[in-house]
Amino acid sequence: MEVEKAKCECCGFTEECTPAYIAAVRAEYLGRWVCGLCAEAVGDEIRREAGTLTTAEALDRHVAFARAPRARPRKASASDDLVAAVARLLRRCLDSPPASPAAPAPPHGRKVAAGPGCPDGADA
Repeated sequence: MEVEKAKCECCGFTEECTPAYIAAVRAEYLGRWVCGLCAEAVGDEIRREAGTLTTAEALDRHVAFARAPRARPRKASASDDLVAAVARLLRRCLDSPPASPAAPAPPHGRKVAAGPGCPDGADA
């Protein structure tokens, strides 16, 4: 299956998607590619205005909000640090190759020593 990278025109997030999905999103959002999170925000903006806002207007509002500079950087809280750590862990797990099903399982109930003193792996 062919995939391409698409960058959200609101927040800059990049995703790998099929060309057909990219085309469908662009068709819905007036030629712009928008990630799922920003698409939800645009939809919320339209619902909040009770349908009087067009997709183009809602998209323009969200782009302006997403690109607006923040007054001052906020200090990361402990929960933000935890979320960032979990995100890094998940990325590492997803980026690492899967374990081979043919790989031998580690021995159970026996310590394996490394080094020339115990070539058979027995613990002395």
